[in-house]
Amino acid sequence: MAATLNNDAAHWYVLSANHGNEVKIRDDLRRLGFNCYLPMKYELRNRLSKKRRVLVPAISGMVFVNSTYLALKEFTAMSKLPTFFRMSGLPRQKKPIVVPDRDMESFMRVTQQVEAQLTYFLPDEIKLRVGDKIRVHGGMFDGVEGVLMRVPGKRGKQLVVSIPEISAVAVSLSPEVVELVDQPVKKSSDIDGDLKSLFELAFRMLFAAPDRVAQENEYNILIVELRRTLQLVMPYKGYIAQREAELALAVYMGTKALGLDAQKASERLLAAADALKPSSLLRLRLQLYYAALAPDARLKATLSDKLNDWLKSPLSEQQRRFKEEWRQVFGQPPQP
Repeated sequence: MAATLNNDAAHWYVLSANHGNEVKIRDDLRRLGFNCYLPMKYELRNRLSKKRRVLVPAISGMVFVNSTYLALKEFTAMSKLPTFFRMSGLPRQKKPIVVPDRDMESFMRVTQQVEAQLTYFLPDEIKLRVGDKIRVHGGMFDGVEGVLMRVPGKRGKQLVVSIPEISAVAVSLSPEVVELVDQPVKKSSDIDGDLKSLFELAFRMLFAAPDRVAQENEYNILIVELRRTLQLVMPYKGYIAQREAELALAVYMGTKALGLDAQKASERLLAAADALKPSSLLRLRLQLYYAALAPDARLKATLSDKLNDWLKSPLSEQQRRFKEEWRQVFGQPPQP
């Protein structure tokens, strides 16, 4: 737990309790207005000579509480049930364990699924270093970060979410999309291919498959691939006007599709457009996507007037492609 301890700020602390008292202590904390969490699981237990399915604490002797140190210290002093902070460190340097918010959020997201097939481990029962850190996209664990690995006695791969020194929990992954995180970002080794892929992925996200609910699985796959490809292309700069325009357009589209801050990408796009000749079709394409995504109604009207001027004469192949691109972006032909 690397979180910095501030006695006046709320943190996730771990309170130790005698076995069997966890639920009572949790309920006492809740009655006093504390935000606390006790992971639960189902077990089969003998009751009146019959096996019954009962909900019990998943981790023996611990309750997680989000509060200030001073408020919890007051609670432990007045509680009728033995309760104390779980400590960490050398004998003379022990401090209350503080769970980082991100770790606690992932742990709660997984352990709240009491119907799922969860397997709990003590810290020394599982070696987390052997796995790749991942982020899940889609399904009930969307956004959860953990470690992807095989658990002894289990088939297939498991998502393992851990709180160091406390516990780890593993759950079988369904075919949801997983993304490797904390991996070093490299420059593209195929800039032409990645540049084309970035534009096409972003176009699909922005104009072809915007409905996340209807396209959930496809959406998750596109997001992961789009983010990866944008990272590969971002380090490149064009040394001639046309190449810089192609790069600027793809990066602008990718940035907008991912919902990122697009100010720098917008400035780069406009500068790249200005560096091209006024008659350049590539310049018009950059302006087309800026007009659609900025959005810029005045620029859209200017482009519409230009396209209508073209329609007075037979169109060239490039002009026909631009007209079709306009229709795909705006969903309608230019208005005279």
